[in-house]
Amino acid sequence: MPIMQPRYGRPRGTGLDDSRRLEDIAALLAANPALKPTTAIRSLGVEDPSVIRRLRDKFRMDQTRLLANARHRARDGQRTPGRAGRVRATTHRRPEGVRSNAPAVPMAPPATDIAVATAPSVPLLPSPLPAVLCEFGLWALTTAIEQHAVLARHWLQLPAVEIAMRNQLAYGAFIVAVSKPRKPPKPRIH
Repeated sequence: MPIMQPRYGRPRGTGLDDSRRLEDIAALLAANPALKPTTAIRSLGVEDPSVIRRLRDKFRMDQTRLLANARHRARDGQRTPGRAGRVRATTHRRPEGVRSNAPAVPMAPPATDIAVATAPSVPLLPSPLPAVLCEFGLWALTTAIEQHAVLARHWLQLPAVEIAMRNQLAYGAFIVAVSKPRKPPKPRIH
């Protein structure tokens, strides 16, 4: 009796060392938790779908360890992707919910005398920009609907499509007429 079952198909793994890329992805996700892994991979300049899929799968397999290491490196002030040099350590931190243009509030240094590295603050969008983007989105939506209506009108006016639609309607009416339940005949009483 065989001990091991035969394996079928392509063997798992490519043998490629993606550890540096996976660390960069984890650093991006640690800096911005709202970012998705695929978006982080694309922001590193990867465009090939098979490479994106491979990196995403490898990242998901070891996600907790990679994110923990990235957070630890960010705390210690080591290099993060997309930034030249080291993260600047500071003893100032902005209170949560305060806009980035507000002055930073000084805080006491940690007991271990290691400065806390803060993530770079993301500037908030000026207030008219979201309204402009919303208006642009609505304009694009209405334009797309109008163009689809013009295209549908054009297609429905073609003779072949018009004949096919009439035949479809006639066929549907025939099926409805045939499939209607018939009333049973009334019994004759003598």
